[in-house]
Amino acid sequence: MPPNFTARLRWGWLAILLSLLMVACGPGEDARVSDATPTPIPTPVRPVQPTYTVQRGDVVAELTFNARVAGEDETRFYFRRDGFVARVLVQKGDDVHEGDILAELDASQLQRSLARAQHDLQAAEQTLAAAKTAHQDELTQAQWQRALAQAQLEDAREQARSQLTIARQQLAKLQAQDPAPQKAKAEAALEQARIHLQQAQAAYDAIAWRPDVGATPEAAQLQQATLAFQQAQAAYDLAMQAIATHANDLKIQQEQVALAQRRWQRLQDEAIDTPEEQALAQTQLQLDILGRGLDPTLNRQVEDARFQVQDLQAQLDETRITAPRAARVIALSLTPGQAVKAYAPVIILADPAQLEVTAQLTADEMETLHEGQPVTITLAGRPGPELPGHIRQLPYPYGAGGSGQSLENADPFTHIQFDADPTVAGLAMGDLVEVHTILARKENVLWLPPAAIRTFGGRQFVVIQDGPLRRRVDVTTGLESDNRVEILSGVEEGQIVVAP
Repeated sequence: MPPNFTARLRWGWLAILLSLLMVACGPGEDARVSDATPTPIPTPVRPVQPTYTVQRGDVVAELTFNARVAGEDETRFYFRRDGFVARVLVQKGDDVHEGDILAELDASQLQRSLARAQHDLQAAEQTLAAAKTAHQDELTQAQWQRALAQAQLEDAREQARSQLTIARQQLAKLQAQDPAPQKAKAEAALEQARIHLQQAQAAYDAIAWRPDVGATPEAAQLQQATLAFQQAQAAYDLAMQAIATHANDLKIQQEQVALAQRRWQRLQDEAIDTPEEQALAQTQLQLDILGRGLDPTLNRQVEDARFQVQDLQAQLDETRITAPRAARVIALSLTPGQAVKAYAPVIILADPAQLEVTAQLTADEMETLHEGQPVTITLAGRPGPELPGHIRQLPYPYGAGGSGQSLENADPFTHIQFDADPTVAGLAMGDLVEVHTILARKENVLWLPPAAIRTFGGRQFVVIQDGPLRRRVDVTTGLESDNRVEILSGVEEGQIVVAP
């Protein structure tokens, strides 16, 4: 027999003996019967689901937000550039007046640059003024020269007209002086002198044989006839010369008339082809050139210098905070030597006599409000009277606040005006308040608490308890408040709705 089998047999008999021993030492018969009864399992208690009754009443949507009492014209001021504070000229609680400088940054470098720019501007303006004076002198001289040239042209035209008239008159006179009659007269005289000479010669020849012929009257008559003939011949020659001269003079005078006519026409037409017209055109050109004004470079230099001064002055103004009106300093966070960032508010001014409420709301909240909307104002966290008020101004684009201003200047606060004296309720600048306003109201409508309405897959429904049965019903909701939801359709007044 294997040893393992013997060991298993030994352990088996030992287990039987132990079992018999436990039975012999156990409880009595009654106890054994009781142990044999199974322990009952308790039934789980099912939780009771809350139910709601569809009711009729008012649904009011409200908005409540925290705010702070401030001066009605409370304004936050900041520097428009980074820098280090050089001077702080006010303290919290000080009353300031319009134009008072409240604080300054270190601007020594800007002041030096501004002084140089102002000097450059003065030099450019002086150069421009000198150029304007010289230009005016040149313009006056050019105007005078043009007037002189115009007068000389008018003079030349008058002279040309006169010369043309005279030339025409002289031509007419020459044309009227015909030498032909003088020639005929000279010819007749010459012919008569020839006849007398021939007669005297014949008479003389008839007695030429006489020794005293030289002393005879016939000799004297021949001499006179000869002289008369010579004179007639000379007169005839002169008449012939006069005819030749008249024709030449007539031709010359016709040329003079033509020349005078051409000059007159040249002085009258639009062509600039005479010395007088050219002189006038030259002076007019000079006047036109001067009429264009000064060299634009001079004006541009002045404008550039002025712009530089204005730019530096604007930068210098950005290093100062100046009070735009009479007010009180209600907040101040500046010390000399402090480094500041541009557009970070460091001073707050307000008029303590005119209180209002300011709040910085979210875009979603401002979309539900409008300017003029009535509100109720109460002290935050402590009992007190309720003060009426209304929304005076909303930030742009939800209202008129900050419209037309740059982004850094835009007013981000909602301003609420008291409709009753806030000082009666003991309110002062800096107090925290709660502002309540009604956004919408529906009267005598069916409503359920928000917890009664279930949503799944974009569907809104409720579970109606109809006796022992339950059924789902789709509903259409309307106005919602924190604790009531208007039910437009799907349920009836008095129905029981089981909560999720």
